[in-house]
Amino acid sequence: MESELMMGSDVSLGVLTPNDRRIAAMQFHERDEPLEEEPAIDLRAVWSTVFRHRYVMIAIVVAALLLGVASVLLMPRKYTAEASIQIDQQVAKVLGTEDSEPQVAGSDADRFLQTQVDVLNSRALARRVSDSLGLAANDEFLKRMTGARQIELKPGEGSIADIVVDVLQKNLTIDLRRNSRVVHIIFVSRDPALAAEIANSYATNFIEANIQRKFSASSYSRRFLQNQLALAKTRLEGSERELIEYARSARLIDASAGARQAESDNAPRSLVTSNLVQLNADSATAEATRLRMRERWEQARNAPLMTLPEVQANEAIQRLSQKRAEDISSLSELRRRLKPEHPVIVQTLAEISALEQQIRQLAEETRRAIHNQYLTAERQHKALTQQVVSLQGATLAEQARSVRYNILRREVDTNRQLYESLLQRYKEVSAEAGITSNNVSSVDTAEQPRRPTSPRPLLNVALSLLLGMVLALFYAFGRDYLDDSIRDPQDVEEKLHVPLLGVVPESKGVAPAEALDDPKSEISEAYHAIRTSIDLSSNQGPPRSILVTGSSKSEGKSTTSFALSRDFAGLGRRVLLVDADLRRPSLHRALGMPLSETGLSSVLARITMRDAAIVPTGITNLSFLPSGQLPPDPATLFAGSAMRDLLLSLQDDYDLVIIDGPPVLALADAVQLTASVQATVFVAEASGARLGQARTALSRLQRANGNVIGCVMTKYNAKKSGYGDAYDYHRYKYDDTSK
Repeated sequence: MESELMMGSDVSLGVLTPNDRRIAAMQFHERDEPLEEEPAIDLRAVWSTVFRHRYVMIAIVVAALLLGVASVLLMPRKYTAEASIQIDQQVAKVLGTEDSEPQVAGSDADRFLQTQVDVLNSRALARRVSDSLGLAANDEFLKRMTGARQIELKPGEGSIADIVVDVLQKNLTIDLRRNSRVVHIIFVSRDPALAAEIANSYATNFIEANIQRKFSASSYSRRFLQNQLALAKTRLEGSERELIEYARSARLIDASAGARQAESDNAPRSLVTSNLVQLNADSATAEATRLRMRERWEQARNAPLMTLPEVQANEAIQRLSQKRAEDISSLSELRRRLKPEHPVIVQTLAEISALEQQIRQLAEETRRAIHNQYLTAERQHKALTQQVVSLQGATLAEQARSVRYNILRREVDTNRQLYESLLQRYKEVSAEAGITSNNVSSVDTAEQPRRPTSPRPLLNVALSLLLGMVLALFYAFGRDYLDDSIRDPQDVEEKLHVPLLGVVPESKGVAPAEALDDPKSEISEAYHAIRTSIDLSSNQGPPRSILVTGSSKSEGKSTTSFALSRDFAGLGRRVLLVDADLRRPSLHRALGMPLSETGLSSVLARITMRDAAIVPTGITNLSFLPSGQLPPDPATLFAGSAMRDLLLSLQDDYDLVIIDGPPVLALADAVQLTASVQATVFVAEASGARLGQARTALSRLQRANGNVIGCVMTKYNAKKSGYGDAYDYHRYKYDDTSK
């Protein structure tokens, strides 16, 4: 019956069930969904953070500026001198035989230049500069660099020479600009003359070291070639001596000494081989001659005698034939004039016959000569063939002994070629020894600087200002990040996800009770707005019982309870104000009453009747139920159904019951009370309530099935929060003179 009564009471009083609250929340978010997407950076929140911490931020910026000015005044004056050199990969050749590094491009070229930069930064070059200028001879250089009057060496720092090298490297900067072969040597010192002197010394010593390195490499090459040349000469002489000794022991005669220069390896290597080659060539020639003579003889033997070309070409036969032709011509003339028996004709015939006999005799001799030539060629061919056959056997016997000879001979040739190439290279290196071409050249020499490069007043002040602003912003946003207090009324809905019922401004020099006595005060107007929000929190009418609580103490719960009670009573409603903080009651002081022995604690304990515990106040329609005597365990009184029964019994006598509850955190009282009332108002102090604590408190109330209708932000100062007049709507000024 009791549960049915409660359900009926909830419906009649317009209290939303948890399911109804979820549906209403969804509808609320749908109605309040922004039409436009919020910007990525909330400038208003940024300005709020800066405004809240403006004084500390200004102090940080001023301190940074003072440090910047102090650095300008206290920092020593430093001067920068700059020399530049050009580094090429190759230099022009004088003789045309000098060695040079191959021309490379891309990353290899960059690697080459970076290597030269590393050499400039090396300790070896720094020590060379120190030695050339005599910087380590005394502590004068260190005094000029540090500005100290006396240099004291500490244990473990090393000698003066090591300290000088360290100082040189520390103040040296090598600048290799992109797509350039010009390297800038920059040195910083307190003494302008010293800065220029050291920068020029670095350039000079680097060029000299580069030349010396090339000269040392050339000298080393010449010494190496000289040693290798002596070894090659010794090996050549030894191999030639071994070749000659073996040739003598094997009785091999080299017949190619003269022919080797012209015919190289095609010339014969021994006398037997040379004779065999020569006789073989002669035999081939004799064979060709024999065949030619044989063919000639066969032609001469089978052809008519007088048709032979050799016969016809014989001059004697030609003369005799001409003489015979003349006689035959004379005989023809004589026969026309003389008779055949005439002695002249007979004599002419005898002469012609003698001429023919001589011609035939000469022709026969010519044919016999051809035959004799053929026979001679045959005999020569046979003789040469026999000689070649005999030399072939000797050559075959000699080849077995020539294997070792040829090996020794090739070794001699190899040693000779090596010796000649080393000799040629040694001559080239000797000729190049005096050439000191260098791929590093000076571009600009360092001049004594006229103005200091450090400190730079404007840059130092600008950097200190920038650093101060960065540190100030870091401080402000870091502190805001670590500080999770609720400062902005907008945080209530965005972060706590509960409706904002209203904002109570901070009272300045006036007690809240006195401010509430003035109906036109800012606090009174604020609570009027909160009371209206509570009235409109449900479309089924205002709640009949309201619990006012917060996450922690001193957030304005009691003041809010008292102010709401007065406002609702001023509307003609019968209001009962209950002080349910049984640990630290405070409403009796706001009402100007003493702490009574009877009250809520005795009513819940069934010791006192409720009507006997309720006392009237000086405010119309407002009654008060004090806390009564503080019990040892307040949570036990709220654990049962006594509080719920009390509220049910008060519905007939009062239109509204407002309960000033204890804080939620660390206590179970408020959690038990929220389950008994129809609505709960959550109070959060501006810049005092913590977001994590408030979320935990709301979560506990909601898990206890409490109906949290909204949140009231108290003690709000818009200017301190940094939001200007965005939420300063309660500051409406009345003018009594206006009509």
